Amino acid sequence: MELYRAIPASQVGRAEKDLRRHSTMRIPSNVPYVVDNLWESLRPKNMPSRRHAIYASPTPELALQNASAPLADGDEYVACRVVVEPQKIRIAQLQVTDARYHSDIRLIGKWISQHGQELAELSLDQKQKLAPLFMPGLHRRELTELWKAHPLVAALCTYARQHSSFWSSASDSPRSSDGELFFELVDDANTYRLEVI
Repeated sequence: MELYRAIPASQVGRAEKDLRRHSTMRIPSNVPYVVDNLWESLRPKNMPSRRHAIYASPTPELALQNASAPLADGDEYVACRVVVEPQKIRIAQLQVTDARYHSDIRLIGKWISQHGQELAELSLDQKQKLAPLFMPGLHRRELTELWKAHPLVAALCTYARQHSSFWSSASDSPRSSDGELFFELVDDANTYRLEVI
């Protein structure tokens, strides 16, 4: 299993040391919050959380192509091999190059549009109770509470469980494709490092 990341050359020294899991939650910038909340609630235990994920690529070329860390003047990206024991990570690779292109986004957006009138007619109190569904970082437990408390949320969650293909179409081992690939360290004590190639 080979994983690669591209980082600014100025960060190589730090990346060669033990790197840890993100201590804070990553808020999605490319996927609607409601979709991210549903994906997290549907995530199987053997798959990594996108919220604590480290993004990688199956080839050095793709890592360089997908590099997105800010570059200082005169800096450049370098491809690095991810060095980590396979049993210390969970991996997912999508069939799309970026989660923003996943069909679930249109699927869930369409459901919300079809129920837009119902949502608009809710009282202010009911809208305030549903608001967390559309905010970043809703935890699985919080979504379960909303599901139990409101029939529209229950209907959306049931629809997502029945029709979402995000996790069922993801691979838990890297393939030589350009599908988005991310991994998560299984334990807070686990580390990885990067080795310039």
